[in-house]
Amino acid sequence: MTPTIIQEIERDQMRAVTAQRMVPEFAPGDTVRVMVKVVEVADADPKDKRKAKAAEPKTTVRLQAYEGVVMARSGSGLNENFTVRKISYGEGVERVFPVYSPYIASIEVLRRGKVRRAKLYYLRGRRGKSARIFERTDARAKRLNAAFKGFKKPKGAPDDLTQITTISAELAERLSGLGVIKFEQIANFSDDDIANVDEALGLEGRIEKDDWVGQAQRLRAEATAAEVPAEDAAKA
Repeated sequence: MTPTIIQEIERDQMRAVTAQRMVPEFAPGDTVRVMVKVVEVADADPKDKRKAKAAEPKTTVRLQAYEGVVMARSGSGLNENFTVRKISYGEGVERVFPVYSPYIASIEVLRRGKVRRAKLYYLRGRRGKSARIFERTDARAKRLNAAFKGFKKPKGAPDDLTQITTISAELAERLSGLGVIKFEQIANFSDDDIANVDEALGLEGRIEKDDWVGQAQRLRAEATAAEVPAEDAAKA
């Protein structure tokens, strides 16, 4: 079946989101922590007429954590969403999040729950011990907990990874979503790192075929050699 234009647009939007952050595998009953981007706009002081005319509203973005139990997942594709329930000051609070929302900075699975239903709406009428969900400890839960979650992004400006053969601008964004932004990281990839990145991005062995590690090592050496004369010239 040939995909429609709308389906292609949705896939492009989903790829753009997954390039910035990973979407972990989770299900109803799991405890998750959702980091939500909150945009705040601070208006200029209305009493100061000069500043009010010249200054523009200052926009700041902060992260707010929302932790609770996943009650349900519904929809598919770009329209997929999930409902998270938490207890706040003794009252149950529920919130629905789109899985591919650009206002979600990250989704972290804290605990795998053992449940039999796909919708856990019965939790609304329970309190205390009756609302507890047993932790899942089977082989699948252990595999999901041990799944590759990417690397910690190093400090400093990112390198231009498109200098490595077969890394396009789109693929560089997807690598950035895994925390890979520098030649040094690729140059030091272990066999496990190569396997994890290859599987996470569906590269089909491209890292080894195109010798990304060797290319990254050469580019890193060239960048280091270019920095040394510049430092010597500055001292002179």
